[in-house]
Amino acid sequence: MMPSSLIDRITVVHGDITQQQINAIVNAANPSLLGGGGVDGAIHRAAGPGLREECRLLGGCMTGGAKITRGYNLPAPFVIHTVGPVWHGEGDGEDALLATCYRNSLLLAELSGLRTIAFPAISTGAYGSPLERAAEIAIRTVQEFLADHPAIQTVVFVCHNEEAYRYYSKLLQTGSRVAGEGTLPEIVSAQLQMIESIYQIRIKNRDAVAHRIAASARDTTGALMAATTLNNWVAATGASGDVHVPDDVLTAILRKLRQPDREHPVPENKRDPTDR
Repeated sequence: MMPSSLIDRITVVHGDITQQQINAIVNAANPSLLGGGGVDGAIHRAAGPGLREECRLLGGCMTGGAKITRGYNLPAPFVIHTVGPVWHGEGDGEDALLATCYRNSLLLAELSGLRTIAFPAISTGAYGSPLERAAEIAIRTVQEFLADHPAIQTVVFVCHNEEAYRYYSKLLQTGSRVAGEGTLPEIVSAQLQMIESIYQIRIKNRDAVAHRIAASARDTTGALMAATTLNNWVAATGASGDVHVPDDVLTAILRKLRQPDREHPVPENKRDPTDR
């Protein structure tokens, strides 16, 4: 069963996401962010031309990334656009990328000072993700995020059809199974893709970085912690264009995996270059 502390913060409704009176709705966008079919097209039509014009300035979005715009004619004042993975099968990292869509959308909402957010069933339309698998990933990822982020008060799953509504409702009542989120290399690779999308950069040695982090991380938590540290380094350096992660920075990140700061405090004058 879902922990009691989360019961009142997650709900599912059968309806139209464009009609939700909430801080932000999430758009299952295509990489251009300029509108398309399904929920993407519905949100753009309901919001009006201003949404497309603002999206045109964002330079697109990579799979797993998230970007925010105003809501224009929508009841929700903001739209968070995320690009879900196209389903090719279990071996291409789709699970990790889909989880990243939910996690990054929630994080962007929190960083933007928003408290309520509504999601569609990302990637289950034209992108082909199996509904049952995608729903389990969505609910589990949201539960994990909310457990550590009290600022987000309400998450609504908006289901356009009856089948999805019944399945999401069942999962919320009984608790979702722990769906596989992918191997550690897939998880790290998805996080690095997200960093590239947020900062509009290309990590030239991304494969090598992903391999070294995955080889050192003991579990998913460690992999995500390493990716967060790398994200902080990118933000602090103001990196742009093609970026090469230096070996000393990567070594410092790997050291954090073995000796987390909360367990092994480091004197201020000894801190490594990623503490920013």
